[in-house]
Amino acid sequence: MKFDDLIYLSLLTASIGFGHVYRKLALGPNGRQWVGTCVGLGITIAVSGWHVLHPLFLVATNVIILFYLPKRICHGVSFWWSFGYLLFFRVCHYVGLAMVPAHTNAVQMMITLKVIGVCFEVHDTWMKRGQVKKLEDKEKKAQLELELKYEEVDPTPMDIFHYAFCYVGVLTGPYYKYRVYCDMVKGDAVKNGVDCWKAMLKRIWVVPLYALAYLVSDYFFPLSFAESETIFRDYGFLYRLWYMTPVFFNFRMRIYAGFVLSECVCIMAGLGAYPSTSQPKPGRGPSDYQALEEGGHKEGKTEYDFETIHNIDEYGADFTPTVRAGMRCWNMTVQFWLASNVYKRLTFSKSLKEALTMLVSAYWHGVHSGYYLSMLTVPFILMVEDYYDKLVRRNMDEMSQKAYDWFSWIVKMQNFSYMGMAFLLLRVDTTLHYWHSIGYLYHGLIIIMHCIAQYINLIFSKAAYKLKKGKGTAVIDDYTRIRVVKTRDGPAASKEIISAPVNGKQETVASSQEDDKNK
Repeated sequence: MKFDDLIYLSLLTASIGFGHVYRKLALGPNGRQWVGTCVGLGITIAVSGWHVLHPLFLVATNVIILFYLPKRICHGVSFWWSFGYLLFFRVCHYVGLAMVPAHTNAVQMMITLKVIGVCFEVHDTWMKRGQVKKLEDKEKKAQLELELKYEEVDPTPMDIFHYAFCYVGVLTGPYYKYRVYCDMVKGDAVKNGVDCWKAMLKRIWVVPLYALAYLVSDYFFPLSFAESETIFRDYGFLYRLWYMTPVFFNFRMRIYAGFVLSECVCIMAGLGAYPSTSQPKPGRGPSDYQALEEGGHKEGKTEYDFETIHNIDEYGADFTPTVRAGMRCWNMTVQFWLASNVYKRLTFSKSLKEALTMLVSAYWHGVHSGYYLSMLTVPFILMVEDYYDKLVRRNMDEMSQKAYDWFSWIVKMQNFSYMGMAFLLLRVDTTLHYWHSIGYLYHGLIIIMHCIAQYINLIFSKAAYKLKKGKGTAVIDDYTRIRVVKTRDGPAASKEIISAPVNGKQETVASSQEDDKNK
């Protein structure tokens, strides 16, 4: 296990334990804010030293953007400024500054999402308040007012500072909205008796299994072997093709353990606890505001869940049959941020929106080319999956669909392993060297499957066009049952008696055009 991993593990474990103390503090919202911020700032300074100035500067500049620019544009300015500073932060050692530690990079990544996210929340609040004033339809106005009740935010500069540096999620996430943070500070769920211990134990029990699986597998199949000359000199194509699978397994077990521990930090602090009836979504919080409204007037014990901070669905990531479905189970709170603040704000075609969203995701992860080689392959895979789902899978019976899904799952996991090598090797030379040693197999597979899908689509399109053309040029007389079809030979139309009653029986008669030829 790497030293950085030990640091993460120690800080996450300590944060889980502190959550029990934090939850029991007999302080008001303001006191809880300060305690959470002091601990979070202490963690940041401990892992960053003087590099803590980077996240402090980012937060300060976003406060200026939010309070001195119009609400109409503050979210866009925050987006471009924060991501621009993220680039400078990562390459500042080229201009004479010291290279930032890996832990500080993790802090900067999460704070970047938070400060941009809160600017989007403020902008959306401003937009909806304006819409409420203009609406005349009472039903739509009531719905919008209900949304505002559970979504609107009016942060002060200090509120943004507290939100950015709260110890919950400051190091490894998950991402959560500013409104979710406000609900935690109020402590309504804790006051209503949410059982954080039970929820935490239910979630954390898998961590030792993931950690053990990672330690054993990484010992026998280390990533470093994929970079060594030995695997290219002494081992063949099939072994190199197979070796991607255990390397990606190591990565998954390590990330699963870290994500689950991060979720447990949130659970012990009471962050993200909402009534189950409100259908909370990762990163967002409750989605059924009507149920939340009605639940406040019901007597009896309320059932809570922590789906809001649910960041990884391990089973879904491993066993869903497609790359699209698998990605939706991975880093779900950040997926929500990308969907809410990037994908849904774009007005391009679906494929282009997906490509741009993956580009933003790669940029957020880092400047290494491996992130881009990995994530910018995804849109092409999604395009192929969508083609085959539409052209092939939907036309199958239930048993055939199950067989299709099994085959699709195998291809999906291999695609993940293939892209995972770029994500882990990071450098363009090492990534391309490894991919070259296996013949860029899965890039080739994507191209071949795309060509086949286009060919199938072409055949179906021609068939549909001919059918549509036939229907468009044919007129059937309901009384005589004669179909008149216009031809290119001239203005005269051919006539065909489809079925005419003769002596009480149905009889098919040859076309009049054929009779004319015989005469």
